[in-house]
Amino acid sequence: LSPIVSGWFDTTGYTNLLVSYVFTNSTGTTTLTVEGSFDGSTQETDITYAAGAATPATVQVLTPYIRFRLVQATADATRTKACAQARA
Repeated sequence: LSPIVSGWFDTTGYTNLLVSYVFTNSTGTTTLTVEGSFDGSTQETDITYAAGAATPATVQVLTPYIRFRLVQATADATRTKACAQARA
């Protein structure tokens, strides 16, 4: 199913995220975005994060909670893998 949206993650102690993903047998543009929240339930739309990249990208943590939204160009691509690692 597309989009795939994760639950909210508490970012206490995080300053950066390392985000990377890979898709195979998906045509068109597939995007992975990071979304923020101040309360862990409502998306903050005024402060936005840059989209992730197929090559690892560092994203600064701007809000107390984050979630990931994955919009596949081809839903149910043969292989979908995403990785996000937090660091202080």
